[in-house]
Amino acid sequence: MYFCHRIIQDIEMKKVVTYNFVNANMKLADAVAHYNNLITLFPRLGIPLGFGDKTVGQVCEENKIPTPLFLLVCNTYAQKDYTPDIETLTSCPIIDIVNYLKASHQDYLDHNFPHIEAHLERIMQDWAPKYKTLITNFYSQYKQEVIQHFKHEEDVVFPYIHQLSEKKVTKGRTRGTSFDKQHSDIEDKLQDFTNLLMKYIPADNRQRELVNMLVDIFMLAEDIENHTIMEDKILLPYIKYLESHV
Repeated sequence: MYFCHRIIQDIEMKKVVTYNFVNANMKLADAVAHYNNLITLFPRLGIPLGFGDKTVGQVCEENKIPTPLFLLVCNTYAQKDYTPDIETLTSCPIIDIVNYLKASHQDYLDHNFPHIEAHLERIMQDWAPKYKTLITNFYSQYKQEVIQHFKHEEDVVFPYIHQLSEKKVTKGRTRGTSFDKQHSDIEDKLQDFTNLLMKYIPADNRQRELVNMLVDIFMLAEDIENHTIMEDKILLPYIKYLESHV
């Protein structure tokens, strides 16, 4: 009886583990229902809503999205402790990952930041100059750090990855191990910004707008954290793997 009970437990545990990860045969709607933050990935990947009961694999095929890329991104965003093995990692061309990260950068700059800035403009209409200056300077500094971080990746890291993928890097000239020191404190700065807004801005009749903006900032913070995790746990190991085969 004990042996049978253990077998049943093992089967149930395997079911849980399988369900915890997005796979090609899962209905995309079920994956999003289980992991709501996946919805933010769709504009970057070119996936329109209205996919009905189609599976992840079917939606990827219809929208000409490499399924390995979609699964890699989704599982990184769904599970913060997700670490793919090298076979899973290399099933997706590294250039596909780079293109996704570039699309993420553009999404932040074209949509997330302007959306928060529109909130700020409305909220600060009646503020005293000292509060406007404080918030504006802090936000501008944070945004500039993010832009510099993106610029470094797009001007230095991504071109190097292209060289690696095309085998144009010679042995002894690899440098991927230096990239893990390039992440700044942009996540901490965003947390400081939300604390500043909650603790020190003047109370007025725009509290609902402020709450809405804070919700947007919290969502952005989570997204940027996932973006960083993807760079640290997907991109860097992939770079080091390719460097080891130069």
